[in-house]
Amino acid sequence: QGEPLPDQGRKPPEAEEPAENRAVTEESPLELDSLRIEVIRSGLPSDRLMEAARELPKLLRSALAEHHIRAGAVRLTIGSSPAATVQALNEGSVDIAILPAQGFASQETEAAVLLASGPGGEDAPIWSDCTVGFRTAVCIGSTDYGVNLANRRGKEGELPSWAEMDRARWGLLEADSLPGRRAVDLWLADNYEGRTTADLSRVTVYGDAALLLQAAEAGEIDVFPLDSAAAEAGAVPRAPIPLGETPRLYDAVVAVSPHREDLSAPELNLKDPLMFTLTQLCWYDGTQTLPDGTPAFPGNGYDRETLALCRDIFGAYRYGWAESGDLAPARRLAV
Repeated sequence: QGEPLPDQGRKPPEAEEPAENRAVTEESPLELDSLRIEVIRSGLPSDRLMEAARELPKLLRSALAEHHIRAGAVRLTIGSSPAATVQALNEGSVDIAILPAQGFASQETEAAVLLASGPGGEDAPIWSDCTVGFRTAVCIGSTDYGVNLANRRGKEGELPSWAEMDRARWGLLEADSLPGRRAVDLWLADNYEGRTTADLSRVTVYGDAALLLQAAEAGEIDVFPLDSAAAEAGAVPRAPIPLGETPRLYDAVVAVSPHREDLSAPELNLKDPLMFTLTQLCWYDGTQTLPDGTPAFPGNGYDRETLALCRDIFGAYRYGWAESGDLAPARRLAV
């Protein structure tokens, strides 16, 4: 019998015996009759989604068990949109959802956020937790006007005036880029009375971060965003001067239905088991070890195709602990 197809297989919430809220450990595993997980299409082709629906439930069930969550069955559904998946969370027809952070933040929900993903965990050991998320620096380049702009900053670090910022040549990424445009919008709005990049007079839009950094290095732009992921795409321009830093934003979140407070209870601490389950499924190839040389996770690891499938579905970034309040900047962007 096949696993549920996209947006199928959901059932109304059924009454369950509440779980005893105790920390999940090897000595005290969490026993569940079933666990209903929903993910988002993410623009993937239908054959990839069908493969995920077929392969991931058994992979999830096995990996969860290795982290002391023993589910009799794992059901995976694939939501058509963040709004549809948040509605399923609100109705209790899914227990846990993994979906884009911005899409989640734009919906009304009391679902509890347990994890969030984003850049930042690439160099952390696979067995450790990590701080993740986009945090973009708004930088001044070493152009003549950039140097003048830097010199006009107040002694206490006050920002240049809006008129001075508006005269600068800005380099940005496309309008849908989170670190290269939307985060800058949020920073400008916070510091310049609600103004955004749409109010700037001199903007050049670049197709990717590498091109933007090349333009900054060539002195073609005076002000530009720079985040860790962008820095890895090309050489950091000469001596950029940071004007400020945007709030932390995220790529995806793991959220629990408000009907399953037994799963989101702090004393249960499902954050670690879920975080390490996703880390194992997306990154563990069997070669990574703990400091003492023993395998980082149980088992032989996963082959390249399986790891790629899991990253296609769960996202390309590591997950770390989060809570609903961490999405406040994303909610402001959604307004």
